[in-house]
Amino acid sequence: MQSKKFILKLIIFSLFNLAIMASLLLFFSGQNRDIRLKNWETESNLLVAGENEHYDIAILGTSRGRVFSRDSNHLTMENILEKRVINLSKGGGGGLLPAKVHLAHFYRRGNKADHVIYFVDPWIFFCPINNENNTFFLRDEPFETSILFDLIIKRFPSERIISYIQMIAVDDWKKISKYAAPGLDRLTLKAIDPVKLEEARNHYLGLYDYDKFEHYSKFLYDINGLAKEHNSRITYIMLPILMRDFPGAKEVDEKLRAITGKNINGENFINRELSGKTLVHKGTGDKKDIGYYNLIDEMQDRQFFYDHMHFNNRGVAHFTKTYLEPILK
Repeated sequence: MQSKKFILKLIIFSLFNLAIMASLLLFFSGQNRDIRLKNWETESNLLVAGENEHYDIAILGTSRGRVFSRDSNHLTMENILEKRVINLSKGGGGGLLPAKVHLAHFYRRGNKADHVIYFVDPWIFFCPINNENNTFFLRDEPFETSILFDLIIKRFPSERIISYIQMIAVDDWKKISKYAAPGLDRLTLKAIDPVKLEEARNHYLGLYDYDKFEHYSKFLYDINGLAKEHNSRITYIMLPILMRDFPGAKEVDEKLRAITGKNINGENFINRELSGKTLVHKGTGDKKDIGYYNLIDEMQDRQFFYDHMHFNNRGVAHFTKTYLEPILK
């Protein structure tokens, strides 16, 4: 009898503490929603997107997508496209799981985007460090309970969850979320260095877990489902990179072709000429609002890059005018 009373008291005590904790988390959630920064002023997504906003385009990606907004690049892109753009890419190697978390929150806040452009990189399909082990994608984001629940449901490591809860203590968001290297995008790569490219190849191969490919690929369907649910078209684009035969690019290309509706016989998809090449454009039937372009071997001129992976401002302008604008038509 005594043991039953003890267990009952323990349960009541635990529930009471959980209720207090939940109340505190809800109290701190969204405390910084009144802070509104521009995409070129911050690396944060939550401080930019706002709520109940309408955008023509929402961009997902890693730092290679983020560079489209850093410095003056965001304004350049919007001026060329004549569209309103929100960039939800994350520097520090944001992967498929971080992209889903940010896109889901964007929609939950009542925001809309006519077209989602996902600048996908091969490594995000193979590396835990870009996905559940990513330490960067929330370190400059205010605390929101809905994101916390996403992390718990998707079984992010406990240290990721705890580090996000610690964002409650941040009080200077303009400082913590500011891009740390302004002007870097205006530089030009001095030379294509084969030694550095080989070092980079070996670096990625050292991080790759090919057994994770199918696991991470499944999140493409979650992202597609989010876009469809909120009446957004979605187009995947593999951005140019100054490395031939990038590890994993072939597998990712095949996966994205399959997702856009191409079957084994090469039918059931639309071809479109772009810059002299035939590329998969978009699917048909229930996949008609999902597109894919493989541009990884385009723009192999160092003048468009400030390192071997990232566009400089000239590269952003050229890519936007030559490729992105025609894709959006």
